[in-house]
Amino acid sequence: MNSRLSKLVFGVSVFGMTLVGSSMLTHVYADNLGTGIVIGNSVNIRSGGSLSSKVITQLNWNDVVTVLGQENGWYNIKLSNGTVGWIYGQYLSLRSSSSTVSRGDVDRSVVLRLIDFGKKFLGTKYVYGGESPSGFDCSGFTQYVFKSVGVNLPRMADDQATVGTYVDRGNLQPGDLVFFKTLGSSIINHAGIYIGNGEFMHASSGAGKVMISSLKDDYYSTHYATARRVIQ
Repeated sequence: MNSRLSKLVFGVSVFGMTLVGSSMLTHVYADNLGTGIVIGNSVNIRSGGSLSSKVITQLNWNDVVTVLGQENGWYNIKLSNGTVGWIYGQYLSLRSSSSTVSRGDVDRSVVLRLIDFGKKFLGTKYVYGGESPSGFDCSGFTQYVFKSVGVNLPRMADDQATVGTYVDRGNLQPGDLVFFKTLGSSIINHAGIYIGNGEFMHASSGAGKVMISSLKDDYYSTHYATARRVIQ
């Protein structure tokens, strides 16, 4: 058996794209990986695959790189300008070069998992600063749910409203983040996840629980601020 192939132990799917179980291998090469999409802001790119390696540059949401290989949870990547470096695995979403699944099909699958996961927490109590199933605040809920599909969001609602790409209210799709300015705030202070049919799920301080509300509701329609698409 080819020595490179002998080191490939198993694969799992994240975002419908092939990831390799890093805990059970030493290295996987580019013919098994493909391209990667950065899922974070100001993500450090290092000269080697460790936190002690020098930071050579930073990348942001949706930057696309070529994946050269993988070692111990880090990916060896090549940037569009030719720079070669390393990125920590949780900040990169892979798309296998051998995948026959269309990007649209991949995204729908991820969105369905995202929404199904979030709905498990309907009725969970609202807790200011909460970010676990024992209690959520609005941005703690969105952060927790997106993490279930491998997307790491900032903690606060106003910071979450800077990631991904802007979406016009008339073009919302399930899985988009929706944001509001409530209680007379001049900045974004509430977040939810759009689930389709004009509805979104969120941790509501007023209702004291995770619930589903309508964007057509007078209150949310009036206080709607913007939306962002993180799952491209």
